[in-house]
Amino acid sequence: MTSARSVSTVLAVVGAAIVLAACEPPPVNSVQRGYRGTGMAELYNPRLLATQAAINTPPVDSPMVPPGGPAASTVFKNVPVLGNLGVGEFTRLMTSMTAWVS
Repeated sequence: MTSARSVSTVLAVVGAAIVLAACEPPPVNSVQRGYRGTGMAELYNPRLLATQAAINTPPVDSPMVPPGGPAASTVFKNVPVLGNLGVGEFTRLMTSMTAWVS
């Protein structure tokens, strides 16, 4: 009986240690992002903000292209919104958007 109880106590302590090891140590701050009562809160750790800010820098912008050349609507299909741009400007815009998203 004593051995079963000591084994179960050891297993409970080890299990609690494993569960608590997955938790993030304090301080954890929260900021409300939505309308009150919706539960839209953002949790962040102040110790990790500097490294996250360095990772989330915007990409370097590509150099400007001189306007002119054929319209993008004549070279590419299905670009009614940006069809009035030149091919160089259109390609620069699409490349910049791809670099920003990826």
